[in-house]
Amino acid sequence: MIFEFAEVKAIVGILKLVSIKKSKYGEMFRETKVSHTTLQSVLKELEEKNIIEKQNIGHQKVDYLITRKGKKLLGCLIEIKQLLN
Repeated sequence: MIFEFAEVKAIVGILKLVSIKKSKYGEMFRETKVSHTTLQSVLKELEEKNIIEKQNIGHQKVDYLITRKGKKLLGCLIEIKQLLN
């Protein structure tokens, strides 16, 4: 049930995406299927906590990358999800 909350769902989706490759906002929006407001607030929070990193690649173009701390968090979230199933 905890993984059904929009923010938690977005966090897991974002971290899975950026753990595979650099990702853009549009990819994350399509993958997480949450509102723009939720996605923006989650991205801001993850960046402030050094879980993801924003990399400017040009005029209004940004890639998001996972940090070491983010990889650790993703592992923990996957483990919790498995325990709850």
